[in-house]
Amino acid sequence: MIFSKPSGGCAAHLAAHLGRPRVREASEFFVEADVLPLGSLSVDGRPARVALQDSCHLRNGLGVWRQPRELIRAVAEYVELPSAAACCGAAGTYSILRPRDSARILAAKIDEIEAAGVDYVVAVNPGCLRQLRAGLRKRRSRVEAVHLAELLVSASKQVRPDRQTDLSESGS
Repeated sequence: MIFSKPSGGCAAHLAAHLGRPRVREASEFFVEADVLPLGSLSVDGRPARVALQDSCHLRNGLGVWRQPRELIRAVAEYVELPSAAACCGAAGTYSILRPRDSARILAAKIDEIEAAGVDYVVAVNPGCLRQLRAGLRKRRSRVEAVHLAELLVSASKQVRPDRQTDLSESGS
């Protein structure tokens, strides 16, 4: 039995309880099944530039890091962030219990994202996604933080991912 979860933290938790052979995170499942996304994502007539913020649980807990990158490369120009493997400062309750430290970590991450010249930064963990969205919004950045699933659906529909839009109702 395979459980496919679109969250690194959930997948790592299930793997700890059900056993790693029974659990696959969504990107891992798609790549292993050789199901690559269709379509492409463009911005202003050029391929979208997309970075990834690794989920600590996904990368360090499950050892999954190549698969999300492979899926992004299938639909956009992938840009590796130098600290993609380093925590964004969300870390579960860390951002609540140590907000100053979390904000310091996030500020450096946002600096790096903006310097990379990307259109989107992808996350596969809801906590990371919330953290990145808050940091980018606070900076009034043009970079958008989206979940990997949003990016892939948008590419298949050739619509711009938007955190304010429910893609399942977009009609595109």
